[in-house]
Amino acid sequence: MRQLRRVGAVMVAAMVLSGCTLVSTSSAPTIVNDNSVPLGLLSPTIPFTDYARVLFVKQDIYLVDKAEQLVPVTRLVTSPPSLFDVLHYVPVGPTLGEQAAGLTSQVPSTLVVNQATIHNRIALVDVTNLLAQIPPVARRIAVAQFLFTAVGMGATKGIELSIDQTPFPLTLANGAKVLLITPAELGYLKKN
Repeated sequence: MRQLRRVGAVMVAAMVLSGCTLVSTSSAPTIVNDNSVPLGLLSPTIPFTDYARVLFVKQDIYLVDKAEQLVPVTRLVTSPPSLFDVLHYVPVGPTLGEQAAGLTSQVPSTLVVNQATIHNRIALVDVTNLLAQIPPVARRIAVAQFLFTAVGMGATKGIELSIDQTPFPLTLANGAKVLLITPAELGYLKKN
């Protein structure tokens, strides 16, 4: 008899709770009162501070179109953007919309940018060994993606690459090996 009462109580509780829901069944959005959002998440500052704000700016990175020419695409990055932060988006590659438009990347998605700074208008970029494993023509395009993205950040003299802290010379189309890769040397890859 005692078990029958327990089963009955559980069934009654289940029926009562089945009428409750945490998710609105309305198909229209529901306006939420500002006072009901906890922890100041709607304030223009970072929660638990009264001064810090996160600002975003647009910055171009370079991807590859169907004709294997570099084209700029915009990414939102925190302000002020650093070269390291912006170059992070190059291996990430194109968005789904950009892929649908035919854009790709020669930079492997698993390549990691270890360091990236600008010194005397030259980008000093250290990456993982995946760059050396790309075939030569694709490698030039991948380096050009980094180069022109860095040029947009102020590295107008060019880029010096290293792989795991070892300087990496790029073999150009004419067979010359260069440590400082200038925009003029890979300018033919950029769409005008």
